[in-house]
Amino acid sequence: MLKNTVILATISFLILPWAMTEKVYADFSATDGTYFCNVNDLTVEKSGYSYLIFQENRYWASETPEDIATNILNANYSKMLDDLGRTYHCLKDNGINPDSVDTMPSYLIIGLNLAKEQNPEKFAEVAPNFSNYVPVPEFGSFAALMIVISVIGVIVISRKF
Repeated sequence: MLKNTVILATISFLILPWAMTEKVYADFSATDGTYFCNVNDLTVEKSGYSYLIFQENRYWASETPEDIATNILNANYSKMLDDLGRTYHCLKDNGINPDSVDTMPSYLIIGLNLAKEQNPEKFAEVAPNFSNYVPVPEFGSFAALMIVISVIGVIVISRKF
């Protein structure tokens, strides 16, 4: 009796999860690990995009934007950044705003922008799909605007008190 119960429980634990899972389409080739856009299941693409941002954040979390730029420009190729660019492009092409799925931390965007400003050709070599598809915002004019607003704010506040 105990033996039959153990066998039934084992079979249940092996078969039940398989029977209950939804059909999932992978977006990486099992043979060579290359990425492809999976238009059949965009939830997988969303998960992949969030996962890649999580991994980039985990990898660069202790670095300054200057260190990020230096390390990226010293690399030969970044598969993670390249795949992040591909998933970004896939989501955009299928009508999904990647920023609605997940956003990159500001320190990482600043570091990537620095790398792209310092050497755009090398940046494009390190992560061609990221460089081509993901807009790295320019912060020069925005930073100047923030400085002007801050200075005006300080002047206004100091005159009132």
